[in-house]
Amino acid sequence: MKVVLNTEALRPPITGIGNYTFHLLEELAARDEIDEVHCFNGTQWMQAKAQLAITGAVRDHVGDKNPRLLEWGLEHIRDAVARVPGAKYCYSRIMDRRFSAVAARVPGAIYHETNYALKPYAGPCITTVHDMSYKTHTGYHPPDAVARLEANLPQSIRRADRIITDSNLVREELLAHFDVPAEKVRTVYLGADHHYQPRTEAQTSEILSRHGLTHGQYVLIAATLEPRKGIDTLLDAWPLLPEELRRAFPLVIIGSRGWHNEALLRKLSALVAGGTVHHLGYLPANELPMIFSGAAVFSYPSLYEGFGLPVLEAMSSGVPVICRDGTAMAEFAEGSCLLCEGGSAEELFANLQLLLSDANARERWSGLGLSQAKKFSWERCASNTIDIYKEVS
Repeated sequence: MKVVLNTEALRPPITGIGNYTFHLLEELAARDEIDEVHCFNGTQWMQAKAQLAITGAVRDHVGDKNPRLLEWGLEHIRDAVARVPGAKYCYSRIMDRRFSAVAARVPGAIYHETNYALKPYAGPCITTVHDMSYKTHTGYHPPDAVARLEANLPQSIRRADRIITDSNLVREELLAHFDVPAEKVRTVYLGADHHYQPRTEAQTSEILSRHGLTHGQYVLIAATLEPRKGIDTLLDAWPLLPEELRRAFPLVIIGSRGWHNEALLRKLSALVAGGTVHHLGYLPANELPMIFSGAAVFSYPSLYEGFGLPVLEAMSSGVPVICRDGTAMAEFAEGSCLLCEGGSAEELFANLQLLLSDANARERWSGLGLSQAKKFSWERCASNTIDIYKEVS
């Protein structure tokens, strides 16, 4: 079986869709059922092995001042060019033609679009729609991103032979917004990298000491600084905690900068100045498992997620999780995370205080999350995806 995979999401900084693409590619490249994987990274074509090597280097060295990381430098150039009026549209059309010309030379291949909108392709097509927040929570996205999906996704939904969603919540939303046969839309849950696992203080000490952290003595959130992630709610809840708890368990925030976050950054700066909040920014992928497993509590008050990969990664690390009810996270957690029903700062504060004040409660929720997380893996995700490939081949 031959697969054409769009790997544009592997440009740094690599976030949710990029992680999905990377781990899916890693699994496909190792499977006997897959003969070839041809990757298009937005500018050029390469085989799976080469793409994985480049992406692995970028993921593990983000933040280094290493000029040899060509892709990292190119990303800044692309961003500058994209700000020129009309440049993004022209660039997209040129790359679409390049994609079509080369993909046509791979006879009998299945094209899997990992990032919503299909490119021109004459063969069988599958697209992954990670969430429908551009419809249900329009204000949480830049207007140009919403406009692109509104213009391109409907025709992709019509063209696709199968549509993959990350959760049943997204599947139901997609069926509600598009006239598409239900049997055409399949839920395939994501997985957590095997590096996310419980670790001892001795195992995490090297990385944690680098960032001034103590094993089991901080609250963690890993999220892009943008409106949808609910970070403002967490920052409002934080000062409600007794000072002794905030000093004993400081809040650690990691993740890329995001957008529309000027007020959030001002609030964050004030709390950082108070000494109980640390903003570490975007960290290399090879540090994250240690940072996760060293946390006492993982708080993820995001209002909407197509899946919520950081929650599963925290559960896999043996860390008790607080997230929001009525979300995809609550769907796959199935009662193994502490949930905030209304999403208020006061409710989040109460859950934080419960876990930070009670080691037995932390141990109980840690065990529940760890047990549930074992049901999910990238191997399972890839197997379910390959089953869908077989249906359209």
